[in-house]
Amino acid sequence: MSAPSVVVGVQREWEGREWFPPGPQLAICLSGGKERLADLTDDELLQVAAAARRQTSWAQARELAAIAELTQRRARAEADGDPDYRILPARDSVTEEVAAALTITSNASATLVHLAEQLTGPLADTGAALEAGRVDLAKARVISDLTDSLPEQVAQRVQDAALEKASTQTTGQLRRRIRRIVQRLAPEAVEERKREAVRHRRLELWDTPSGTADLALCDLAVEDAHAIYNKITAAARGIKTDGDPRPLRNIRADLTTQLLRGVELPDAIRALMTQSCTDPRLCL
Repeated sequence: MSAPSVVVGVQREWEGREWFPPGPQLAICLSGGKERLADLTDDELLQVAAAARRQTSWAQARELAAIAELTQRRARAEADGDPDYRILPARDSVTEEVAAALTITSNASATLVHLAEQLTGPLADTGAALEAGRVDLAKARVISDLTDSLPEQVAQRVQDAALEKASTQTTGQLRRRIRRIVQRLAPEAVEERKREAVRHRRLELWDTPSGTADLALCDLAVEDAHAIYNKITAAARGIKTDGDPRPLRNIRADLTTQLLRGVELPDAIRALMTQSCTDPRLCL
């Protein structure tokens, strides 16, 4: 009598590859046409998506490292009085060069240059986590933004604490956790950052892809922003209660528009209640 045969499961292509570190080898694993994805199981497709995210983080870390190296070269050339050095200061030169190379705005480029300096300098551990795929660029930005302007030792402690759980948190969870840590470790720095932001309060306007425009009050004191919002919301709820069919968000926007055009609040409320939906544009 023959021995019973043992059926050994066939190992799937992506089975067990969730541990694969990002880099050239993972790039090879991810290469190939989209038709290869059709042969994968649901679990494998999720592993591919996660692996691609790790690989993206690795590539973005390389991008930032290259920008940081270029920044250091320009700074050294400027310090050495290089006669071939460009007319612009070193930092401005790098910002414009990166903007041209990556086809991004100067503001976006300046943000990248600053992030590159942070992740290769005081936040090198965050840069290493990005390169290893443990955090993505969005999380690295959160850590950089919320430790900016903190005393160096405090920033290091915040970074260390943030990285402990960053890989398992969303950016929102990470941001809230860092803010709690910073509030505990450096309450004075938090208050100073708040005062500095309020000093740069402003009204901003920008067009949207849909053909409309956004208008925003930025960096107001928290109590002022909440007071304005709550007052407009209370008035809008009253209009809604009196039978206005529009969503509350629309009433808020229309009431704010009236007020900013100089209409007194009682007159603005009466105008909206009278107007209601007689103008088809307001009912869209």
